[in-house]
Amino acid sequence: MDEQGKRIFTLDFVKDRIDNLPLLPTVVEQLKLLSNDAVDFYSKVAELAEQDPPLAAKVLSAAHTVPCGPIRPVYVIEKALERIGVFNTLDLMDQLTSTSVFEPTSPGHKIGWRHSVETARLSRFLAENVVGFNVNPDLAYMSGLLHDIGRFVLLQIAVKAVEAVDTKGWNSPEELSDVEQQVYGFTHAEVGYLAAQHWNLPRTITNMLRFHHHYDLWAFETVSVPFKQLLTIVQFADFLSVLMIKNPEWPAWSKTQLKGAIVEFCIHKSWPPIDFPINKLVAQLPKISEQCQRVLIRAGTA
Repeated sequence: MDEQGKRIFTLDFVKDRIDNLPLLPTVVEQLKLLSNDAVDFYSKVAELAEQDPPLAAKVLSAAHTVPCGPIRPVYVIEKALERIGVFNTLDLMDQLTSTSVFEPTSPGHKIGWRHSVETARLSRFLAENVVGFNVNPDLAYMSGLLHDIGRFVLLQIAVKAVEAVDTKGWNSPEELSDVEQQVYGFTHAEVGYLAAQHWNLPRTITNMLRFHHHYDLWAFETVSVPFKQLLTIVQFADFLSVLMIKNPEWPAWSKTQLKGAIVEFCIHKSWPPIDFPINKLVAQLPKISEQCQRVLIRAGTA
């Protein structure tokens, strides 16, 4: 991006267009086919939200802007829809099915959906299996699903700018943040934070979006331990998904080779010693990957 482009493409420019968050065309079509009278209506919407982070963000946003509603945050789509209520949910469905869509035609575009789905599933696995951590698995899952929502905002506002970052080449989440800073002058984490504030998402998720590329928060006593644990889980899952994407041959690796790659690539040097379930993860990773692939096939982003 040239200097003139940087002057135009600022955070203020993005902030003014933050509502531009389209859904996948397959998701919109499936929403139109749902019957609100069906007993599984909420679960079907939740299944679609699992495929499309923008849909999940919009449902959570609606659930946390209900007038006089409970202030306790919810991280499960079905519970969010229950909070919204039947009539408000119908209004939301009307809005969603008339929204703009984004067709991820190139492999580079589709990777964003794959990465979000994988990070969500891996974050839940880690929340359930890291010894000594006490992180709500539903919160971990939703944090992983939405962690790159800033990238989705940018993809709609300025797809060429996102492509400019990707063509620069980056090999880890840490490098991605550095390249964005060089190209844009800001990062998708900042965009995600602004979007979460605008959409009134739960505070924990909002702060996770802001800090998910900060790897040194364990050094700060003012940051709560539960938040450090959540952030570490999302960051580990983020690294692991990128490892899988950058090394498509990983299923053919031996367990020893896969374990070594995970330890070397996914554990940040700034973290304290943490008892990650590496052996269990190595054993379960093919199954988790297969589950993610099924989700992506349904969404048309495989």
